Amino acid sequence: MKSNPHLLIIFLGIIFVSFNLRAPITSVGPVIDLIQAQYNLNSSMAGFITTLPLLAFAIFSPFVAKINHKIGHGLTMFAGLLLIIIGELVRSYTNVYGLFIGTISIGIGIAIGNVLIPSVIKHKFEKNVGSIISIYITGMCIFAALGSGLSIPATEIFGWNTSLAIWVILALLALVIWLPQLRKSENYNNSDDLKLEEIMQSKSIWKSPLAWWVTLYMGTQSLLFYTLITWIPSILIFKDFDSHFSGMMLLLFQLVGLPATLIVPIIADKIKHQKFIATIISLIYLLGIVTLLFAQSTFSVILSMIFIGLGTGGAISLAIGFISLRTPHVKKAAELSGMSQSAGYLFAAVGPILIGFIFDVTKSWTNALLVLIALILLLILFGLKAGRDELTHY
Repeated sequence: MKSNPHLLIIFLGIIFVSFNLRAPITSVGPVIDLIQAQYNLNSSMAGFITTLPLLAFAIFSPFVAKINHKIGHGLTMFAGLLLIIIGELVRSYTNVYGLFIGTISIGIGIAIGNVLIPSVIKHKFEKNVGSIISIYITGMCIFAALGSGLSIPATEIFGWNTSLAIWVILALLALVIWLPQLRKSENYNNSDDLKLEEIMQSKSIWKSPLAWWVTLYMGTQSLLFYTLITWIPSILIFKDFDSHFSGMMLLLFQLVGLPATLIVPIIADKIKHQKFIATIISLIYLLGIVTLLFAQSTFSVILSMIFIGLGTGGAISLAIGFISLRTPHVKKAAELSGMSQSAGYLFAAVGPILIGFIFDVTKSWTNALLVLIALILLLILFGLKAGRDELTHY
């Protein structure tokens, strides 16, 4: 990258885009009670605020590769950033309808980045996929954590509306840094490593069993992450901890996950199969949820957040890593990225609503946490299947 200014600019663009792919969502959890109160929403509807971006991911992700094929990565990502900017402003400064409409716009914009960036990395940095993915995911997770941790302090100063809208600054910066890509946009199907006959003869990625295991792994870890991001503050408040402590715990579990997001893709890229590392990640995750279930003291809550953080950080980085590790070339990586983030996030979208519904019915978080424990057991299975040393040629 030092000898290639174009690659350096793309690298910076990837990093700044990553800052915008979680913070607009994670910043909602700590203030969801205030949003509920202002718009008189029940817990299920409040969970829907976090679920809407996931539905947008699910519906729009399959189209990103096709749009990118027609207009190139520069224009595609530029449009995604514009949608995030518009969505953040509409969500904060209109009304209850704008709250949901703006959230959908944010979700579509983030879906573009989710699908596009892994294929850009595989195309532009093929010899350093693990290292670039680790930096990309770490940047995404740092600002996801900041979104959670700064939400309450910013709300106390500006109100919840502006505390959510303030992230538009990051989107504007990313937009400016991405501008050079508008002149250098290209079609990945022209890449030297992809033969036309291979494109024509390849089957639909949706028919690949291996692609489905990757998708199930992506969906399950996403369901767990977005459910926890939405409800951890409420779970801790229910356990008689105050809102400031609850918000800080949301920040803690995301910060603790950063070493895992940085290290796991590099390790995964250097070993033939990832079954062992996927299992270890899930077991640490399981330990965190079990500890949270029984936690009553400050120490036990902090301990649970550490384990959960390591689990979430490792799982998301491995899920993104599977997109490159299980595909033979950039076109197939774009297809698997679209599939795993479409069907996967559709599955994940159930999480926040389901957990909110379980609490509304039972008036307790115990059953909800037991559901999450069962899902982590499934994550172990999906990781064993997706972690096999194979490539999908569908």
